[in-house]
Amino acid sequence: MRNSLEGENILNEAMIDMGSTADDETQLDEGTLILIQERLERTSKLTGFKSPDLAETNELQKKSQGNKTNKRRSDKAQDEPNPRELTSPSGIKVLVGRNRRDNDALCFQLSKPTDIWMHSRGCPGAHVLLCVRRGGPEVKDEDLQFAADLAAFYSDARTELKAKITTAEPKHITKPRGAPMGAVSLRQEGKTLVGRPDNVAIELKEAREKSGAAWDEMGYMKSGTRAKNKKKTASVEKAKKDKNREEAKGKNKRRKRKEEQDFY
Repeated sequence: MRNSLEGENILNEAMIDMGSTADDETQLDEGTLILIQERLERTSKLTGFKSPDLAETNELQKKSQGNKTNKRRSDKAQDEPNPRELTSPSGIKVLVGRNRRDNDALCFQLSKPTDIWMHSRGCPGAHVLLCVRRGGPEVKDEDLQFAADLAAFYSDARTELKAKITTAEPKHITKPRGAPMGAVSLRQEGKTLVGRPDNVAIELKEAREKSGAAWDEMGYMKSGTRAKNKKKTASVEKAKKDKNREEAKGKNKRRKRKEEQDFY
């Protein structure tokens, strides 16, 4: 008991000495600190004081700094765009956005003045960029069709036989004030193409079916629903088709009431 009281008194005195050596409340006198440390080391049996291991302290500091650096790198990697990359029949690179961040990057970071931007008209979908670069292959009709098919496939029109595809030059793509990430408007549209989603490669269809993914209007990925072990009857199929037909009519009416479409 006596040793405990003595140790506590020694620690209290050390705390008082440290407080009295403060200079401008921000710095401590180095010489006094050394004396305090030596006193605590001599009385370590009473106070339980252990002198810090400088090498161990440095190692912990390095590890902490390394963790912060890795976290910053990880956060930066997550913020970087990661669009799908495909190749057209003529060897031209085609980029397809996976999400809102990718869609925004395709329009304002990755695009060049010579590129061709595409988007399925009148429905949510991915932004597609046909990368037409100087010195590269010449753009042919099959390249345009390849990109248009992708724009239709990676949109809500993927279940249709064909869909209209809006094209534009990157210089005519603008970001409306207050619009969410991935939403753009066009100052001037290019030629309208017809995309056929069923013409895309079988590998893309299998990958999409496996993921069960769907696009919302701002380029979000959301989980799709696929029935398992459920037998569909003719009446169910007919009711589903009727519902889809009515929804399509409603969309057409709303689209006609608009003077022009603001966002893609």
